[in-house]
Amino acid sequence: MAVVRRLTVLSAVATCSVALALAAPTAGAAPTPPAAPVPPVVTDRSGQNGAVAPGDLFGVYNAAIDGLRAFGMQPFLYPTAAAYCLNGNSLGLAPAVAGAVPGPWPKTSVTIPGLDLSAVKAGQTMFTFVPYGLNQDGPDTTGMQVAWLNVTSGRGGLASMGPLSTILRAMIPAEVPIALRPIAERAIQDFFFAALPMGGVRAVPVDTGQGTVLAAVFGTVENGGKSCFFLPTVGITEVP
Repeated sequence: MAVVRRLTVLSAVATCSVALALAAPTAGAAPTPPAAPVPPVVTDRSGQNGAVAPGDLFGVYNAAIDGLRAFGMQPFLYPTAAAYCLNGNSLGLAPAVAGAVPGPWPKTSVTIPGLDLSAVKAGQTMFTFVPYGLNQDGPDTTGMQVAWLNVTSGRGGLASMGPLSTILRAMIPAEVPIALRPIAERAIQDFFFAALPMGGVRAVPVDTGQGTVLAAVFGTVENGGKSCFFLPTVGITEVP
């Protein structure tokens, strides 16, 4: 039920943000941003609510999986990690997970005539990479890749993943006035960052087409001057 609720809130935030941006503000009055959504609660291994330390690999894995599922994403088959990336745990391991979600996404029952409110279109798959314990992103956000193969159609390819902010901007239709876009973007960004860690999160929507899609996510993320290489993690996604 918690997963359904979080996904419903996400859809509501996206839709309400667009509706707010499309609404003409009253003359002389500044538009009011939508209320910030309630952040998901992360539970550590001791059963107390709070942040999970990166050194607690089991707790981090569960928190990352919960974060992906809260957005309707299917986690990959197993986690991954980068060695000598963090301080404070064995071998400096930085844990990470990946996931995928087919379009259209996010799903919402509210429509605005003439506008497509989905960030991921039908026939696309969005791949997401979520590491834990990394610093906030610096200027270099390249390095992560997804190799994919649609085993139904035989199509495949390699795509570069980018920061989550790129996906957030895509969730706001181009028809929204430039002056009002930051309000809608901020509302959606606050929701995502409440459930996902700040540093190193990467994503990319790919035109995979319909069918069974096999994918591997791997590559490097910069963490405070260190180049952290994450071994491949594999997932399977059904794209309707």
